[in-house]
Amino acid sequence: MWALLRHNAQFRRIFAGEAVSAFGDSAMFLSLAIWAKDLTGSDAAAGAVILVLTLPGLASPLLGHLVDRVHRKPLLLWMYAGMAMLVLSLLAVRDSGQLWIIYLVAAGYGVLVATPARQALLKDMLPSADALAARSVLISTREGVRIVSPVVGAGLYAAYGGIALALLSTGTLVAAAVLLALVKVVESEPEPTTERFRTSLAAGFRHLRGVPLLFRLTLAMVIFLGGVGMLEAAAFAAVDQGLDRPAAFVGVLASVQGAGSALAGLLSGALIRRLGDVRTSCLGYAAIALGLLLCVSRDVALFMVGVVLIGVGLPFLSVVLGTACHLYTPARLQGRVNATLNMARDAAQTLSLFAGAVLIGVLDYRVMYALMTVTTLACAVSLLIRPVAATTVVSSVADDAAQGPSAAEAPPQEDAAPGR
Repeated sequence: MWALLRHNAQFRRIFAGEAVSAFGDSAMFLSLAIWAKDLTGSDAAAGAVILVLTLPGLASPLLGHLVDRVHRKPLLLWMYAGMAMLVLSLLAVRDSGQLWIIYLVAAGYGVLVATPARQALLKDMLPSADALAARSVLISTREGVRIVSPVVGAGLYAAYGGIALALLSTGTLVAAAVLLALVKVVESEPEPTTERFRTSLAAGFRHLRGVPLLFRLTLAMVIFLGGVGMLEAAAFAAVDQGLDRPAAFVGVLASVQGAGSALAGLLSGALIRRLGDVRTSCLGYAAIALGLLLCVSRDVALFMVGVVLIGVGLPFLSVVLGTACHLYTPARLQGRVNATLNMARDAAQTLSLFAGAVLIGVLDYRVMYALMTVTTLACAVSLLIRPVAATTVVSSVADDAAQGPSAAEAPPQEDAAPGR
């Protein structure tokens, strides 16, 4: 990972752009909701901002189809530029009469986040041997900046108002665009297609279904998120009833979890190289399950350890699945495959969030934590009970340009077929 950052100037620019972009995005999300609340005095108006942010995810298949039909770098540059102009419209917000501008900006951010162009661009940019290190450092960076960026955004808004917030966000978008413009990449050419639109749109799902390792990892992740989404509601009850702390303490827990995730992201690459995809995923699920069990405790120290373990386990799952998508998916399917993954994960998590909001009024929070623990362990078991056939790495234009046989290396897959 460190060698990749030292020796690959193009990736350093991608890394810096991702850090700046992630900081600006996460600083804005919470602050836009706070701004809507201040303008209207309505909790519903603030909640609607979060809803508008997530709605573009429903169009993920269309966005993924677009990503696979055009050159990704120009698309991203246009999106950054358009988003920077859109954010500047926040300068016109004075009272609740301009609330629609906040929602428009939130929708724009939702589209930017839901468009899998950045993931797809990495396939063309990095040799397969560097995919694991790249995913590790990018996920660690994203989690790391999220520890402080929401607090910085909210603090800036509280101190200087929405104008300062709009200028900060515009600056991060422009900086990310400049860094991306400096990246030199030879992109794979969009492939002409004679398929019907519906057939082409579903190609991402067909590919996932046709690659056993990818399908099993994706299915486990979707089931996991379908259960652990209840954590959002259960955590508030645990803090209130179990720890006897104010609701604001949840923010402290979020930062602690983020710190665990940032550290685990740095370690995940070495673990995956040593243990392989399946064993690392199972280790992640085991860490999360143990963390969930510890969160039943009324002891603050044990609870915090549990939160850290949950944070540690999550990047293992994300890095494994993200790297597998990179390695085992053709360049011109990257958009649709990543879009399919995102939609499946978001749908599962949304349903689980709804279930958690309903069940928290019926079940003891400790029962909810127990249910989440069982679901998490079941996901680990599902990856171990049946062998998975070895998967062939799909080369890219970056592999073709790389020198030496190491360009097509992949994480070890001995554990992908237990007992082989």
